[in-house]
Amino acid sequence: MNSLFILGNGFDLAHGLPTMYKDFRSAILKNYPNAGINRDEQFDIYDYFEMYEDEFAAEILVYAIDSASGLEWNDFENALAHINFYDKFPRRTESADMSREEDNKDARNYLLAVDIISNAMISSTKYCQGFFRCWVKDVEQELESRAYAPKESLIELFANPTNQYLTFNYTKTLQKLYGIRKVIHIHNRVGQKLIFGHGNDQATYKEPIENSCTISSSFLNDLLLSFRKDTVTPIKKYSDSFKKLDGNIDKVYSYGFSYSKVDSIYIKTIIKRIATNATWYFTDYESFDKEALRIKKIKLRRYGFKGDFGIYQG
Repeated sequence: MNSLFILGNGFDLAHGLPTMYKDFRSAILKNYPNAGINRDEQFDIYDYFEMYEDEFAAEILVYAIDSASGLEWNDFENALAHINFYDKFPRRTESADMSREEDNKDARNYLLAVDIISNAMISSTKYCQGFFRCWVKDVEQELESRAYAPKESLIELFANPTNQYLTFNYTKTLQKLYGIRKVIHIHNRVGQKLIFGHGNDQATYKEPIENSCTISSSFLNDLLLSFRKDTVTPIKKYSDSFKKLDGNIDKVYSYGFSYSKVDSIYIKTIIKRIATNATWYFTDYESFDKEALRIKKIKLRRYGFKGDFGIYQG
């Protein structure tokens, strides 16, 4: 019988890699220190013209990261569905006397600022991908330095040539530390377009506060959805690999995976294909947090898993 390993960010963290979202935040602030200072400030209609789109995108990401809670990577991804872009828009002035040239000029400047900020928001998704890709590349370079070592407890587990590996990480930790060649990077890896985002199909804004900005909620709803994770493409891309999962897999080893809702499509697909009496193992480290482990087990049951659960030394 064969084994399948499902690896999440906790796998990289267990090996000492700086892959928490707070590390991502630090990487952004290293290049854009003002992103932390101005995170909660709205743009002034006059000052905005001196700001670049990448600076604006950096502020958006830092705001999203700081809005997240906990230590799981999916907390940051989930926060992308709740970014309050309204706070970045300049406030509309009180009713003006449009017969005055000065008020007319202010109104035109305000609408122009809103238009520019709106375009910057659209462009921010492009910059976010660039920020993310550069950060992961830096982490990968640290891994290349060979300052990290494999875990003795995993070397024997990974020795079986029939093992299959599905990782949600972007780093090549399995390849570099354990010499494993065939690894499915479901959300791609260094050198490829990285897939990340929230899983809320119904992400919508509340109505804007009075006199906040002149922009429709539908635009901002579309913007929120632009940060949604693409789970369709990976399923299609690795369809042959998923087809190779069959009833011969009677052991699934989970390592540091959060089982967030957005990734449930992969887990449900796996459960449908493996042995119905398979055992799903979690690391001994995960067993210390009994409540978190209980929730993961409940999710797996809801996804259709009917086998047993177990613990292994990770």
